Amino acid sequence: MHWLLLGTAALLLGGQVVFGAVAARTGWLLPSLRSRNVRPRPWGYGTMLFGTGLLLMMSFGALHVLVGHPVLVDIGSGAALLMIVAGACLQALSSRRRLET
Repeated sequence: MHWLLLGTAALLLGGQVVFGAVAARTGWLLPSLRSRNVRPRPWGYGTMLFGTGLLLMMSFGALHVLVGHPVLVDIGSGAALLMIVAGACLQALSSRRRLET
């Protein structure tokens, strides 16, 4: 069951990274995202950073990639966390606020 959940999460995050790459390269967004994103390219870069950071964090935690090297685990987890935060900031900067009516 663990591998099924891990594979599903990796597949979904991989799809997120692909959608981010398409948005960063071509400027194309899904129709549901077009109304609130005014700058699709930074949103794509932010999505790629966010998804890649989550994939790295998941691989460090669930796959025990760096077992026995606590310093490398700390550095890798810190880098993944910085990627997640940077991606979220880029996504927030490329979106407009929802107007209250």
